[in-house]
Order: sequence, then C-alpha cells, then structure tokens
Amino acid sequence: MELEGYFIRYVDVMANSSDEDFLHLRSLTLVIADGSEIQEETQSLVARNGIFGTVCSTWVGTYEMKIGAITFQVATGDITKERADVIVNSTTRTFNLKSGVSKAILEGAGPAVENECAVRAAQGHQDFIVTRGGHLMCRRIIHVIGDNNVRKTVYDVLQECKKRQYASVCLPAIGTGNAGKNPATVADDTINGVGDFVGKHSTGSLKIVKVVILLPHLLNVFYNSMKKRESLMSPTFQFTFSGTASDVPEHWSDMNQQQPCLVQLQPRLSEYKTVMGKFNQTCHSYTIEKIERVQNTLLWKSYQLKKSHMDAKNGHIINEKLLFHGTDAGSVPHINQHGFNRSYAGKNAAAYGKGTYFAVDACYSANDAFSKPDENGRKHMYVVRVLTGLYARGHAGLLAPPAKNPENPTELYDSVTDDKHHPQIFVVFSDDHAYPEYLITFRC
Repeated sequence: MELEGYFIRYVDVMANSSDEDFLHLRSLTLVIADGSEIQEETQSLVARNGIFGTVCSTWVGTYEMKIGAITFQVATGDITKERADVIVNSTTRTFNLKSGVSKAILEGAGPAVENECAVRAAQGHQDFIVTRGGHLMCRRIIHVIGDNNVRKTVYDVLQECKKRQYASVCLPAIGTGNAGKNPATVADDTINGVGDFVGKHSTGSLKIVKVVILLPHLLNVFYNSMKKRESLMSPTFQFTFSGTASDVPEHWSDMNQQQPCLVQLQPRLSEYKTVMGKFNQTCHSYTIEKIERVQNTLLWKSYQLKKSHMDAKNGHIINEKLLFHGTDAGSVPHINQHGFNRSYAGKNAAAYGKGTYFAVDACYSANDAFSKPDENGRKHMYVVRVLTGLYARGHAGLLAPPAKNPENPTELYDSVTDDKHHPQIFVVFSDDHAYPEYLITFRC
C-alpha cells in the first residue's frame, strides 16, 4: 500500500499545482524492473483501483467517479432523505449548530440524538462525535467541526467508517455554510481526503462516499474538481501502464459477442433500485415489470467519442444528462440495435425542432402519446445518456441547433430545450449524442 499512497499523493500534487513544469507535463511513465515486488504491487494497484477514474453522470444532478476502490458520488438533494450507514453533520466546535443543513439533520434525527450529542460534547474536546441515527435513514451520525481542516476531517470520517465496518457514508459540502469556506477549496479537499484514505489503507467494507449538496450551483464546483483529476488520467495526460484500458463500463456483463445484449437487472441490485427510484419519483402510480441494461459496444464507443470531443470543446461544464424517452414496442429492437434516429422526428412531437426528444421527468415520457401500450398493456421507456452540452431554446422547424453567434454560423449550440432556465425537454439533432442505457417495461 505504500506505493499506492505515493502514487495518489503525486497525482494530488499535480492536480493542485500551479508550477509551470506540472502545467506542461502530459505524460508520466513508471519504469518497473521485471519480476520485482514493486512491479506486482503496481499492476495490482492499477487493476484494483485505477486511481482517479472517469467522471460520469449516473442521473441528472448526480456525478460519480472511482477513487481507488471507492465510488465517489456528488449529487444535489436533501441529505436528511438519504439512506446510508453514516450521515455526516457539519457543525460548530460546541456541536450545537442550529442553522442550515445542520439544523435540518438534528431536527430530522429527533431530540434524543440532539441530547446524546450534547452529552458527548460535554465530555471534553474532540474533533468529531458519533451518535445514533435517530429518525434518519442511517445507523450513525458523525458530527464534525466545519471550521476544521476539511481534508483531514474527511480522512478521519472514512477511517471511523472503516473501523465500524460500514459500507456507505453521506457528507454535506463541509464548511461551506456557517464556517464560510471557499467551495472550490472544500471540493478539492474533500476529494483529496478520499484519495488520502485510499492511498494509505485497504478500504475494507467501505464502498460509497457521497457528497449531498443543498445549493445546486455548488454541484458544478465539485464537478470541476472531479474533472481536474480525471484529466490527469485522460489520453492527453497518461500514466503509462500496459493493459489497463477498458472500452466498455466495468459493470457490464459478458456479452458473448452478442450485439446488442440486453441484461435483465435483478430487483435486489442497487443498480435496479437506482433506476426504479428515479422512475418512481414522478411515475409512482405505474408498476415496473422489468428493467434491462442495454449493452451495445458500437453505440457506446461512438457516444463516448462524441462526449470526449464535447468535453474538450466546452471545457468543464456539465455536458451529459440522464433523461427519459418513451417509445412503442415496435421501435424497441431498432433503438437497441441502432440507437435513436432523427428521421423519426415528428412521429410524436416536433414543437422544438426535428430532432430526438428526451424528458427530464419520467411522467412526461410515460404519456400514452409517447410510450404507447402494446396489445398486452405493456409500455416502454428508456433511461438515456444525452449530450445536452450548451443549449438554446428550440422552435418548430429546426433541423439543427441554432448558431451561438450569427456572425459565425458554423458554431452551433449542442442541443435545444423548451426552457433555458427550467428545462423539461431536450432535443438533440445528432444520433450519436444519446445512448439508450436502460429499458424499462412497465404498465398502468
């Protein structure tokens, strides 16, 4: 584990350095003697952990990346509604903050937890306090001091979770409220704290570290910090090892050369529960019959190539969203095989242009006009990765996104929407700007 620690800390130095040498560095090759213990440890390190992985959007308003064996997630939401082994409360040195997120956590947990916290705080100086979860959907609450060093705080929290053999922990953006810390610094320190933990320890039972952000504008701050580390492992900045590239997501099942391959998810899996949960947010009156993961290597590679180009073109903005698309049973085989086809534009809707339409809410796509029931009453809806990028408001008759600048008609927006400020619908005009990730079969 010592080599792993040095490697991760070296990546951290480069990610946060303003030194000119680091800014122009684009490749790092580790030369390891054949047969040495270090070579074996290095190969194991990369195969097992991959250091900082790529950033992906698992849902609208949610991003994740691998940091070693840890899945690091950032999402907007209400931390008091999260389900995890541990929820972290960022408070004051007296452990009795009654404002912002801390107030919501204490009120959600109930008076018994608040009293327990007061009793433990009176026992003497300490950097954090562990109490029961109370009425929250967690086993324990770890109360930390928001004014302390965030990097060390995150590291200490993860150590405590490992010691107690917990698998998941949810944190707020520590110190960005009452303590008044710079959000960009907090984002960097949070990710660095996870990296420190991975670099110094076996992660044990701990698998998921999730930051839940109340203020939506902070999501982009954390996203930029994640992308900064991803870029160190991108094709323009590579640590050179052999045999570490992967063309498809790690969680895909063996396809046995079948193209496409539909994998039915088991209801007990977290992947199934995540998709079901998002569907049920606006479609709770429907019954899901099955959820299938669509595995199509050619479509995936084409989509990822477009995503790489868009990420490079647009910089560190959020280019990808997970959206919904309702369809009829007859279109399902074609979409699984070939993806979305603009030539079908206008079949169900064309108010914002002649492209392919995707909805933010599942209930929109569940309308019979889009997901028409088959003869057995079954309806079909895709959960889709969509490259929305920079978007403008659409209108009927559009064959492509409008130009960003009338004086440069070749520089176009990436997509269009019904409302730039509160979008509910997105329209794309390039077939490889969308990947059908899950197929939900459901009924009324």
